Amino acid sequence: MAHKLALLYQVALVAALMLLAAPSRVDAASNITCEQVTTWLTPCISYGVFGGTVAPECCQGIKDLNAAYHTKDDIRAACTCIQDGAAMIPGIDYDRINNIPGLCGTSCPYKVYPSTNCSKVV
Repeated sequence: MAHKLALLYQVALVAALMLLAAPSRVDAASNITCEQVTTWLTPCISYGVFGGTVAPECCQGIKDLNAAYHTKDDIRAACTCIQDGAAMIPGIDYDRINNIPGLCGTSCPYKVYPSTNCSKVV
């Protein structure tokens, strides 16, 4: 159990640092930054890698992200940030992360997979 928790902290730290090193805005027309997306969704990493129970902080982050969408550019920028961040997390389960919004009682306007073309999501 202690090893699993230590691994989780390492994965979360690496993912957060890599996302924070990314450009501030994915799209100049977007009001959403990768830093914001990282802050909102870091609590979701544990579920995305290990499963179990979705943390309440993760659900709040999903809801905060959804509330920040004002334009299609915002949606596309967030999609790109999530896709880029997820690609850096060892052991991420894309089906699991795509189920999080539903488990939190909300929805997401796109599914994130390595093949998702975020520039075309609506």
